[in-house]
Amino acid sequence: LCTCKAQEEQSSTPVYLYHNCSGGNTTANSAYQLNLRTLLTSLSSNATTTEFSNNTVGLGTSPSDRVYGLFMCRGDVPSALCQQCVVNATGRLRSQCSLAKQAVIWYDECTVRYSNRSFFSTVDTRPRVGLLNTANISNQDSFMRLLFQTINRTADEAANFSVGLKKYAVNQANISGFQSLYCLAQCTPDLSQENCRSCLSGVIGDLPWCCQGKQGGRVLYPSCNVRYELYPFYRVTASPPSSSP
Repeated sequence: LCTCKAQEEQSSTPVYLYHNCSGGNTTANSAYQLNLRTLLTSLSSNATTTEFSNNTVGLGTSPSDRVYGLFMCRGDVPSALCQQCVVNATGRLRSQCSLAKQAVIWYDECTVRYSNRSFFSTVDTRPRVGLLNTANISNQDSFMRLLFQTINRTADEAANFSVGLKKYAVNQANISGFQSLYCLAQCTPDLSQENCRSCLSGVIGDLPWCCQGKQGGRVLYPSCNVRYELYPFYRVTASPPSSSP
């Protein structure tokens, strides 16, 4: 899916982007659905103390009834906004994917997903979502060269952390004397450095599919995401941009 949609400015409330329900359906009040409800509640509770958490519910039950889930907040999002994002996301999943065996939901500030299979520490590239700023960029060739140079450098920095640490980075580059490019890359912290960079290579490779010649855009995978804009859409206090190339 590639959605033509102008990007949102920073907000004090979570901004919903997209969700996907898949994997077939379970039945109402089944053991799987009851475990799912427990999982979503636990994720909401854990969001009060951390920016990332994964959990498995139903370990003592049949493998077909087990539910695996996680949430990840964007690396610069304050804890209160992170918590509210996860609460909103799990609430939307309860109402719109209540019988689905798998689902992922993206907000500007967080990602929440669950599945009937264990996906921890693995790269998932589908479903994917592309969101773009509909305004065109001038000098597309030179801009795309600068974009790929900067976003790849950002991906290298995001991936260069041990498992369990925040895999998040931002960068800024000068387009001209009065205009700058801002880039962000992030993976779920359970990925290895190699898997994180592999995932980010995938989303970066999808930028032309989504956002060729546009002033801003992002590609979202379940395991990682990248974004670029011509305005500072992230909070620089959490991770200051490095010097321009």
